[in-house]
Parts: sequence; structure tokens; C-alpha cells
Amino acid sequence: MTASAAVAKRHASVESFDKYLATGGDAVIPIQGAPRSFVFIHAAKPELGLRIEVDLKTEAPETGLRNIISRIATRNDVRYLEVVVTAPALFRDAYPVLCSMADRVQVAGMSPGDALRATLEKMTSLLRTPETMSREREVGLFGELLVMAGLIRELGATKATQAWRGGQSEEHDFGLAELDIEVKTTTSERRTHWIESLTQLMPTQDRPLWLVSHQITNAGSAGRTLPELVDGIRAAVSSSAAGRFEEALAASGWSDGYRDRLGTRWTPRTDSVAYLVTDGFPRLTPDSLRSNVFGLDRIVDVRYRISLDKLDSSTDMPKIIATAIAREGLT
Repeated sequence: MTASAAVAKRHASVESFDKYLATGGDAVIPIQGAPRSFVFIHAAKPELGLRIEVDLKTEAPETGLRNIISRIATRNDVRYLEVVVTAPALFRDAYPVLCSMADRVQVAGMSPGDALRATLEKMTSLLRTPETMSREREVGLFGELLVMAGLIRELGATKATQAWRGGQSEEHDFGLAELDIEVKTTTSERRTHWIESLTQLMPTQDRPLWLVSHQITNAGSAGRTLPELVDGIRAAVSSSAAGRFEEALAASGWSDGYRDRLGTRWTPRTDSVAYLVTDGFPRLTPDSLRSNVFGLDRIVDVRYRISLDKLDSSTDMPKIIATAIAREGLT
């Protein structure tokens, strides 16, 4: 049975799994059959895993991979083998893989250890850490860290680190006491940015949402690389905030193993600007489409591009936003 067939016949659908992920909370999804098995999501760590009941003789085999581990856990006096994916970017693709492993145990009668090894033999390309970041992710993280540097100057490292939501796709990039910040960075000569969903430019309740727009360009021998920017902020972050910063950095796609491959030196192409996202801002939202798009609830993914060329930026901006887009300090 293929992974896709397994999900269709015995497991929660990929669409249902996406809804679990979108809540941002923990979940335990039972898989019918023997031995007892569950898919679980532990949002705080973050982890996605498969939990299979095992006997006292079963040991956790080595996976040989950075993004997937196996371990033995006892829960409510029941012993389980847990196979855990630790990279959030892989969760959606890894879900059918975990379901196929459960099928190898419950349907095909394989031992959990043999099922894990058979699954990994076919799926190591998915679960292995990529050799480097994509250019899009490199540029996006560079822009977020520019704002992070500004917030450190204004708030101090601890509060700035607490505000950064790195990698939490359902949240804005920074959540401050009085407002939220969404950061967009482009290498284009035009101030154009990709918006990843219908909700990305929606304020959270009555909190103002500001969009910070960076334009950067290859600086040749000048400017700074992403690894240099990471190192500069690490040096500014206190030991008490270092753990939180490293978690957000990793969730944003960073690995120190990438640094030798991220040698592009970046510098601002233009001054960074900030916009208060209001009804007049160019954006698509569920409310703006609901009366004009039939079957909007069946449109599950939207990505669109906006142009901010010649759009007046907000002149009456809070000091914290002005500091966040300034070039001083680490930038």
C-alpha cells in the first residue's frame, strides 16, 4: 500500500492534518489497528511523531538522520517506540511517511524496528537536512534579522528575542506589546513582495499591524553575509535569551552547517520603509473575497504578489518601528 493510499483509507487525510497544524497546538491522532498507534504533534518543541506500542524487548534503532530520531517512551504505563520528526518544514511531507510506517506494522505485520528501517530507506531524501538554505529563505531571514537588530537597540535583547516568532507560519514575524510586525524582503529592483496567504496581512484582533519592507542587493565585497548578521545578533543576545533566540533561528530554517554556503554579501538597495496595514493597503483577505468568490471555503492555499512602488509609507510611525527599520548598529 502506498503512503497516499494509506492516508486515504486508514488515516486522517492530509487536509485534516493541515488543520491540526494550523491550530498551532498539540494533537494526538489515533490510528485504528494493533498494536496501538498514534500520530502526535507537540507544538512547543516542535515535534511530529508516530507512537507505536512495543514490548519490553524493543529498542529504539538509530536513524542516522538529523531531522528524525527514534526513542522509547512510557506513557500511562504503556511502552511505545516513538519516531519523531524535528524540522517543522518537513511536517506536512513527513505525515504520509509516518502513516506508511504504521501500515507496515499494523497491516503488513513488520516489527516496528524493521518498519522504521524500511521506511527510511525509501524516504531519506525527504528527511535529510538540505545542504543549504534556499535563496528565498536566506533573503527572508536576513530581513527579519535586520528588524531584530533594530528591536534589540530599542527594547534590549531579551524583549526583542521574546517578540520574534521565527518560523511560526500562522503568526506575524514579531509580536510586541502594542503592535505586530510582518517583514518582507526583496532583491528585486521593484518593491514587490510575495504574500503567502489570505490571512498574512490581517491584523490580530485590534492590534495594529505594520509591514516592514526591505530592498537588498548583492554587495560584492561590501555589505554583510547572513552568517555575519547571525553572529552579530548572537553576540548581542544575553545568555538568558540565547536559548529562545536559537530556537527561533532554527525554526526559521537556519543551521550553522549552512554558513560556508551562504557567502552572498547583502546591502540595502534603498531605505527600508514601513506601512500601517489598513483597509486601503493592497491585500487580499477572506472578508474582501467572500462576497465575490464562489466556494471560497474550498480554496485552501493562496499566494500573491504585491507592488509597493510609489506607495506612500506611513510617516507618523511609532518610534519602535522607526528604530526597527533604521540602519544603525548591527545593520
